[in-house]
Amino acid sequence: MRDKNGKVVYRRRYKSRSFVEGFLSALQSAFTGSSSISSPNLVVGSGTTPPKITDTGLTNQIGNGTSSGQLQYGVDSFTSPIINTNTNTGSFTWSKTFNNGSGGNVTVSEVGAYFGSTFVLHDLLPSSITLLPNQVLT
Repeated sequence: MRDKNGKVVYRRRYKSRSFVEGFLSALQSAFTGSSSISSPNLVVGSGTTPPKITDTGLTNQIGNGTSSGQLQYGVDSFTSPIINTNTNTGSFTWSKTFNNGSGGNVTVSEVGAYFGSTFVLHDLLPSSITLLPNQVLT
Protein backbone atom coordinates (compact mmCIF):
# COMPACT_ATOMS: atom_id res chain seq x y z
CA MET A 1 0.00 0.00 0.00
CA ARG A 2 1.30 3.48 -0.81
CA ASP A 3 0.44 6.79 0.79
CA LYS A 4 -0.57 9.89 -1.18
CA ASN A 5 3.13 10.69 -1.82
CA GLY A 6 3.88 7.24 -3.26
CA LYS A 7 5.79 5.95 -0.20
CA VAL A 8 5.23 2.25 0.54
CA VAL A 9 3.59 2.07 3.98
CA TYR A 10 2.52 -1.59 4.01
CA ARG A 11 3.67 -4.57 1.96
CA ARG A 12 2.37 -8.14 1.89
CA ARG A 13 2.22 -10.84 -0.80
CA TYR A 14 -0.36 -13.59 -0.74
CA LYS A 15 -0.59 -16.77 -2.78
CA SER A 16 -4.02 -17.56 -4.08
CA ARG A 17 -5.29 -20.92 -2.92
CA SER A 18 -8.94 -20.71 -3.90
CA PHE A 19 -9.48 -21.04 -7.63
CA VAL A 20 -13.18 -21.62 -8.24
CA GLU A 21 -15.12 -23.82 -10.65
CA GLY A 22 -15.11 -21.07 -13.28
CA PHE A 23 -11.31 -21.28 -13.49
CA LEU A 24 -11.47 -24.97 -14.32
CA SER A 25 -14.10 -24.31 -16.99
CA ALA A 26 -12.10 -21.43 -18.47
CA LEU A 27 -8.92 -23.49 -18.49
CA GLN A 28 -10.69 -26.40 -20.15
CA SER A 29 -12.09 -24.04 -22.80
CA ALA A 30 -8.63 -22.63 -23.47
CA PHE A 31 -7.21 -26.11 -24.04
CA THR A 32 -10.03 -27.27 -26.31
CA GLY A 33 -9.91 -24.13 -28.45
CA SER A 34 -13.45 -23.09 -27.56
CA SER A 35 -12.25 -20.25 -25.38
CA SER A 36 -13.85 -16.86 -25.31
CA ILE A 37 -11.55 -15.80 -22.47
CA SER A 38 -10.69 -12.12 -22.59
CA SER A 39 -10.30 -9.11 -20.37
CA PRO A 40 -8.63 -10.51 -17.23
CA ASN A 41 -9.82 -8.41 -14.32
CA LEU A 42 -8.73 -8.40 -10.67
CA VAL A 43 -11.36 -7.06 -8.27
CA VAL A 44 -11.49 -6.39 -4.53
CA GLY A 45 -14.27 -6.50 -1.99
CA SER A 46 -15.19 -6.08 1.64
CA GLY A 47 -16.91 -9.43 2.22
CA THR A 48 -15.76 -11.92 4.85
CA THR A 49 -17.60 -15.07 3.75
CA PRO A 50 -15.17 -17.97 3.16
CA PRO A 51 -14.78 -18.83 -0.56
CA LYS A 52 -16.62 -21.82 -2.03
CA ILE A 53 -15.80 -23.72 -5.21
CA THR A 54 -19.18 -22.65 -6.65
CA ASP A 55 -18.68 -18.89 -6.12
CA THR A 56 -19.64 -16.72 -9.09
CA GLY A 57 -18.48 -13.38 -7.65
CA LEU A 58 -17.16 -11.67 -4.55
CA THR A 59 -19.38 -11.47 -1.49
CA ASN A 60 -19.31 -7.65 -1.57
CA GLN A 61 -17.34 -6.21 -4.49
CA ILE A 62 -16.06 -2.65 -4.07
CA GLY A 63 -17.11 -0.47 -6.99
CA ASN A 64 -14.75 1.32 -9.37
CA GLY A 65 -14.94 5.08 -8.91
CA THR A 66 -14.47 7.97 -6.51
CA SER A 67 -17.80 7.89 -4.68
CA SER A 68 -18.02 6.90 -1.02
CA GLY A 69 -16.80 3.34 -0.46
CA GLN A 70 -15.32 3.01 -3.96
CA LEU A 71 -11.76 2.58 -5.26
CA GLN A 72 -10.29 3.61 -8.60
CA TYR A 73 -9.25 0.41 -10.40
CA GLY A 74 -5.96 0.50 -12.32
CA VAL A 75 -4.80 -1.74 -15.16
CA ASP A 76 -4.11 -5.48 -14.72
CA SER A 77 -0.43 -6.43 -14.98
CA PHE A 78 1.16 -9.88 -15.40
CA THR A 79 4.70 -11.22 -15.07
CA SER A 80 5.99 -14.00 -17.27
CA PRO A 81 5.44 -17.43 -15.72
CA ILE A 82 8.26 -18.86 -13.62
CA ILE A 83 8.48 -22.60 -14.16
CA ASN A 84 10.50 -24.86 -11.83
CA THR A 85 10.82 -28.33 -13.31
CA ASN A 86 12.68 -29.59 -10.22
CA THR A 87 9.68 -28.98 -7.97
CA ASN A 88 7.08 -29.34 -10.74
CA THR A 89 5.61 -25.92 -9.94
CA GLY A 90 4.87 -22.75 -11.79
CA SER A 91 3.90 -19.26 -10.72
CA PHE A 92 3.21 -15.79 -12.04
CA THR A 93 2.28 -12.47 -10.50
CA TRP A 94 -1.00 -10.79 -11.41
CA SER A 95 -1.34 -7.31 -9.96
CA LYS A 96 -3.38 -4.14 -10.17
CA THR A 97 -3.52 -0.83 -8.33
CA PHE A 98 -6.56 0.30 -6.36
CA ASN A 99 -6.50 4.01 -5.47
CA ASN A 100 -8.68 5.40 -2.71
CA GLY A 101 -9.95 8.66 -4.18
CA SER A 102 -13.24 8.44 -2.28
CA GLY A 103 -12.38 10.88 0.51
CA GLY A 104 -13.08 8.28 3.24
CA ASN A 105 -11.59 5.02 4.46
CA VAL A 106 -12.19 1.86 2.38
CA THR A 107 -11.58 -1.62 3.81
CA VAL A 108 -10.52 -4.51 1.56
CA SER A 109 -10.88 -8.08 2.84
CA GLU A 110 -11.36 -10.22 -0.29
CA VAL A 111 -9.83 -10.49 -3.76
CA GLY A 112 -11.28 -12.06 -6.88
CA ALA A 113 -10.59 -12.38 -10.58
CA TYR A 114 -12.52 -12.71 -13.80
CA PHE A 115 -11.57 -13.88 -17.28
CA GLY A 116 -14.14 -11.96 -19.30
CA SER A 117 -17.41 -12.62 -17.47
CA THR A 118 -16.21 -15.89 -15.88
CA PHE A 119 -15.34 -15.65 -12.18
CA VAL A 120 -12.18 -17.72 -11.63
CA LEU A 121 -10.68 -16.88 -8.24
CA HIS A 122 -11.88 -15.88 -4.76
CA ASP A 123 -9.61 -15.40 -1.75
CA LEU A 124 -10.00 -13.80 1.66
CA LEU A 125 -7.04 -11.81 2.89
CA PRO A 126 -5.50 -13.07 6.16
CA SER A 127 -6.48 -9.70 7.66
CA SER A 128 -8.41 -6.75 6.24
CA ILE A 129 -6.55 -3.74 4.85
CA THR A 130 -7.99 -0.28 5.40
CA LEU A 131 -6.99 2.32 2.82
CA LEU A 132 -7.04 5.90 4.01
CA PRO A 133 -7.92 8.64 1.50
CA ASN A 134 -5.34 8.84 -1.33
CA GLN A 135 -3.63 5.55 -0.41
CA VAL A 136 -2.99 3.00 -3.17
CA LEU A 137 -3.20 -0.77 -2.76
CA THR A 138 -1.25 -2.95 -5.22
